[in-house]
Amino acid sequence: MYIAKLIKNKSELIGFANGTQCFHMPIQLIEFKVNADSLNNALNLLKDRLTVYINCYETTCTLILSRDSLLFSFGNIRDGLNVTYEVSYLKE
Repeated sequence: MYIAKLIKNKSELIGFANGTQCFHMPIQLIEFKVNADSLNNALNLLKDRLTVYINCYETTCTLILSRDSLLFSFGNIRDGLNVTYEVSYLKE
């Protein structure tokens, strides 16, 4: 089992600071469990779950942090800014 956490949404940070409209992720996607048996499967399930929100596939990026964790980011076409998730193994 893995957990996905939204760790950065540049659009929200800048939007709130400037008082402009920004790209929001739904509250149920701030942090959620990913039922997978490997990091690669967890990444694929994360992408599937976020398909509706990933509207700029050219800007997706995956950075492997360790054997059990990675960062996944994607841009949005509303303002071109990135959303970043951390996926890590959930020790139960």
